[in-house]
Amino acid sequence: MRNSVLRCRVCERTQPLAALSACPSCQGPLDVDYDLAGATFVRADAPRSMWRYGDLLPHVAADDATPGMTPLIAAPRLSDALGIELLLKLEDANPTHSFKDRMAASAVAAAEAFGFQTVCCASTGNLAEAVAARCAAAGLEAVVLCPGDDVGPVSAYGARVFGVGGTFDDCRALERQLQDLFPWGFVGGNLHALASEGAKTIAYEIAEQLDRRLPDAVVAPVASGTLFAKLAQGFDEATTIGAAEGPRPRLYGAQAGGAPPIAAAWADDRPLSKIRPDTEVRSLAIGDPVYGELAVGAARMSGGSIQAIAENEIAAHTRFLAETTGVFPDSAGGVAVGALLELVRGGAIAPGERVVLVVTGSGLKPYGYEVEVVREQIPADVNAVLDSLGIS
Repeated sequence: MRNSVLRCRVCERTQPLAALSACPSCQGPLDVDYDLAGATFVRADAPRSMWRYGDLLPHVAADDATPGMTPLIAAPRLSDALGIELLLKLEDANPTHSFKDRMAASAVAAAEAFGFQTVCCASTGNLAEAVAARCAAAGLEAVVLCPGDDVGPVSAYGARVFGVGGTFDDCRALERQLQDLFPWGFVGGNLHALASEGAKTIAYEIAEQLDRRLPDAVVAPVASGTLFAKLAQGFDEATTIGAAEGPRPRLYGAQAGGAPPIAAAWADDRPLSKIRPDTEVRSLAIGDPVYGELAVGAARMSGGSIQAIAENEIAAHTRFLAETTGVFPDSAGGVAVGALLELVRGGAIAPGERVVLVVTGSGLKPYGYEVEVVREQIPADVNAVLDSLGIS
C-alpha cells in the first residue's frame, strides 16, 4: 500500500482508506487512487502471489501465499486453427478455482485492517466460495447471500449461507439493507472499492509473464463489469510505472445472451438499463452491473467491444475449448470463447495477433466429492435474515 486514498468518481474528493460504501460528500461511487510516482511494481521480497504487487494494492495480507500468479499458457492447436497466437490465463488455478479469489483476498485483507469480525457478500456462486474460504483461513465469520438453492460447497468452509428467493440483484439489495444493521464488512458495500482492486492484478501478471510486452488483445467474460474495468486499470497502471511496454491491449468482453445489459448498451450506444437475467450461466447472471458504465468505457478507450453470445451456443463453445486446449472452463469461459471466435471471423482480431483469453473459472466445480450443503432458504426480505439470526 503506497500513498493510496479513496477518490469519488463524481466530485473527485478524496478520503483516507476507510470502510465506505459511497462518497460522504455526494454519495458517488469510490475508487482507490494511488500515487504511482516511485511505486515499486514487484516487491523486493515478492511472494509468488498477487501480493507481490503490494505497492499497488490498498492492503497487503499477512497470509500472502495465495491467490494469484496463475499460469499463462500457450494454446498451440487452437492458435493454429484460428491463425493467431492464443494464450490462456488460467484463473481456475486459484485456491477456489476462480478469479474471485483475488477480490476475496483483497476484501478480507481490508476487513482485517479495519477490525471486522464478519464479512458478508452477495454472490452467484464463485465469490461466495472465495469469501468463505478466505474468511476461514483468516478466522473470520462469513455470511453469504446466494440466489436460489444452488449454493455449491460454500458451507463446507463454515460460512453462514442463505439461499435467497430471487436473483443476484435481489441478494445485493438485501446486502445493502444488512449493512445498515450490522457492524460487518460487506464485499458489495463498505469493502467494495477495496475488494475490486484484487482483480486488476490479472493485468499485472500478464505484463510480467510476457516480459513487459503487452498482448494485442484480451478477451474476457463480463458480468458486473468489475473484472473488465479492472483489467483496463491494471494495464494502464503497469504502463504508467514502466512495468509494461507498447500500446494497451484492446479489451473484448462477452456476456451471456440471457444476461446482456452491458452488451446491449454497447450495441445500441445508450446508457445501461437494468434487466432481469435469464441465463444458464450462473456466474454471469447479473442484470444490474455495478461497473457496467466503466466496462463500456474500458472497451471504448481500448478500441475493443462487448458482445452477447447466444445461450444455445455456450455449451458447445465450452466443450470446444476443452477439446482443443485441454482446459475445461466454466460456462463463462464458453461465453468468452464464443466472442473470440466471432472476433476472429469478423476480422476484429487479425491473423498473427497475440491474444490472451482469461479463463475465469473451472468447469470442474463442484469438485467430485459429496459435501452436505447447509443453507437456510429465505425470501428476499431483511426481516427473514434477522429472524434466522435470532434477532427480533
